[in-house]
Amino acid sequence: MQQPKYKAVFFSAATNPDLALSLLRLRHALFVRELGWMLAVENGCERDEFDTEDAIYCALSAEGQIIGCFRAISCDRPYLAHTIFSHMASNRSFPKSADYVEISRFGVLAAHRQASTVLYSLMVRFALARNAAALVALAELSHERLLNRIGLSTSRYGDVQIVGFHDDGRWILAVAGEIPISRKPTPAVKALLELTQSMEIIDEASVFGRERLSA
Repeated sequence: MQQPKYKAVFFSAATNPDLALSLLRLRHALFVRELGWMLAVENGCERDEFDTEDAIYCALSAEGQIIGCFRAISCDRPYLAHTIFSHMASNRSFPKSADYVEISRFGVLAAHRQASTVLYSLMVRFALARNAAALVALAELSHERLLNRIGLSTSRYGDVQIVGFHDDGRWILAVAGEIPISRKPTPAVKALLELTQSMEIIDEASVFGRERLSA
């Protein structure tokens, strides 16, 4: 079966407010309707207090439809994990410097689950372009296992804890931690990065500088 042709856009709410609105609708469809997370929704959009001018978004599309996304916030600004879940960093503190970046609201629609590794590739490319020392996140255990399986090492800040509930009452279990970013990627990470070498990437947030992005 032929793989769909993917396209990614890096942007902020200021550079592309219409796409930001579409991404918030995608988050409602993904996190609330599909995954059953109990999150605030308004007019079909899922947003929180960290959807500010500090946030950079990545929207992943296939055949004209947004199928996945993530949000990136520099850790010298207020960010979700540190502000809301500071208790989860029991072994070491959450970073507060600009060389660390938090990734949140990461995911793809169930019908496009095979695109998860493409989104991870975009995440690592973003981190390398930003010269990030590490990416900080709250990760469900399934995500942590997948990260390790595709060659991304992880380091926990604390123990697994309950971070919320599904709409059927089930716990959402996650762990706080980071993905260290090396300037010398391993063969596994190089293979991951190759997934996005030939796809169209539009950089409206000036993340990548003069790097040639699209094939």
